[in-house]
Amino acid sequence: MNPSARLRREIADRVAQALVASGEAREVWLEGALACGFAHAASDLDLRGIVDGALPAWESRIVDGVRIDLQATAPQRAEELRHLLRSFDVRRDDLGSFRRVRASMHDLMCLRTALSYGSGRWDPVLDPGERQGYRCWAVADQAEVAASLAEDLTGLVEDGLAESADVVCRKLETCLTALGCAAAGHPVLGDKWLPLLAEAQPRPSIDPARAETWEWFRPVQRGVTRALLDCWPVDDPLQKPPNLGGAPDAGWLPKRYADGWFLRRGDVHIPITGGQLVGWLSTVSTDGA
Repeated sequence: MNPSARLRREIADRVAQALVASGEAREVWLEGALACGFAHAASDLDLRGIVDGALPAWESRIVDGVRIDLQATAPQRAEELRHLLRSFDVRRDDLGSFRRVRASMHDLMCLRTALSYGSGRWDPVLDPGERQGYRCWAVADQAEVAASLAEDLTGLVEDGLAESADVVCRKLETCLTALGCAAAGHPVLGDKWLPLLAEAQPRPSIDPARAETWEWFRPVQRGVTRALLDCWPVDDPLQKPPNLGGAPDAGWLPKRYADGWFLRRGDVHIPITGGQLVGWLSTVSTDGA
């Protein structure tokens, strides 16, 4: 832990102890990057008080030169968020739960990182099963972001809009790094912390200018597929992938719902088996990367 993080943890100890001792909060959570041990010289400190009854209108405060963002939350709201992490029930014909969870991803990240102050130490709020639930939702969410960016990128490339395609490439590379971090079990903290979370991961590189075929898209497909398979392993024997009506890498990406695997391009979803997914991954990995 660097000096900036150490100072902020000491401040968090004092503020949390004071809030609990005064009865202003029954519990205090430390959240975000600092809860994971990351901070820089200008980092704010995020604390959440779990409060019964009417929520106080707390304002940010400065302690020893550090800004503290202090929020109050009812225990019922905290329990609602925890409930979302206890199942992954997204089905192809019912995406309502996915939309609800995606709208709460920032709050769920805060909950995933949350440490509760008690007896002079900070303990994780979530149990291992709930943390695994966050992992599934975070991977699915980042895979959806990747699919949206990839759809834009392929359209820009087909229309020859090179400068715009380059901008989306960089965004997609960042998304794939975040996806890999989520698959590895890390909370998705934000772009600036990705280099620290992804130290052991290779940085994806997408360059449609270097190839005239769809092979340039394969790093995207491999990144998304491997992250999904890390979260939902497949032990089916390899099978021949379905006929997609063209090159196997022509813009297709995998999707994982509770009712199975799909290959998706735009609004077209083709159901596949786990073995077909493994076969398709093998096909789009033939360039040796």
